[in-house]
Amino acid sequence: MSASLTQIFPSLASATEASGMRSVPTARQLRLSVTDRCNFRCRYCMPAKGVTKLTHEEILPLEALASMVGWLSVHAGIRRVRLTGGEPLIRQGICDLIAEIRAFPAIEEVTVSTNGTLLPRMAKDLKAAGVSRVNISLDSLDKQRFAQVSRGGDLALALAGIEAARDAGLTPIKLNTVLLRSTWREEVPALLDYAAGNGFEIRFIELMRMGTERDWCESEYISADEARSGLNAEIEDVNEPSNAPAQRTLINWRGEKLTVGWITPRSHPFCSSCDRLRLDARGQLRRCLMDPVTLDLPRILGALDTTSAWQEFDEYFAGKRPPLIMDSSFAMSQIGG
Repeated sequence: MSASLTQIFPSLASATEASGMRSVPTARQLRLSVTDRCNFRCRYCMPAKGVTKLTHEEILPLEALASMVGWLSVHAGIRRVRLTGGEPLIRQGICDLIAEIRAFPAIEEVTVSTNGTLLPRMAKDLKAAGVSRVNISLDSLDKQRFAQVSRGGDLALALAGIEAARDAGLTPIKLNTVLLRSTWREEVPALLDYAAGNGFEIRFIELMRMGTERDWCESEYISADEARSGLNAEIEDVNEPSNAPAQRTLINWRGEKLTVGWITPRSHPFCSSCDRLRLDARGQLRRCLMDPVTLDLPRILGALDTTSAWQEFDEYFAGKRPPLIMDSSFAMSQIGG
């Protein structure tokens, strides 16, 4: 850690030495959004006209974000970090950030959520920097429908990215698909075929309103239960202790046993087992994707002494509660998926 950062954030300086003086809140996972920019404009992620982008001055240097992750690993018990965006791979210096985060003693794993299109040229560097695996968004295997839901995305590049990730050893690869009522009957079977043929785990995610058009979200919402029953397949729940949001199942799909996850924030919220925090590119901490109240981490680390920073963080963390409704005025790209 550079001297300049400890001068900016005094509470970082004594983080490790003082960690034994207090009990650590229970948070194991951090979603770190390194940018609000993306090379897609997915319908479920942002409105058609886009969102107001952060200015260059508002986005923290990667060194500062890394130092905050280090502080959270000591003071909040963070052990696993997932880099998100926007599209995290468009942030210059991302591999240096990964290497710095991975070097913190408490961090056990760094993973990346991506649309996959930049993986053909970055997968090997990500692996070398310390990324364990990737989650890749794949909403369709139909070129036209893929372009429609992503507003211009290139399916060929996404598929090439998946292959590059496998070749680089960023495994096990998990595919993420948002369920849409108008297309699920075509998309889900085709994606199950693709996942089964390639040995991938796929997760189907219920549509949430994240700064997007309310009428569209309501018309396109379908519950995971309805999609599951519509498959007419033998589905077995995997009963395992986990804080992951996905309910994992085994599907007997056309003669293949396939692991499929179902992420059900609307029909079956998983808030009671949530052990995640979220940190955006400005250093604003959230207890939940839907949390309207943030904690300004640069402020408490820069203006307060160590004990006062702990106290303010602990008071904020103690307010972690299930949201009243899975609905946010913020676009997903502004918070981090």
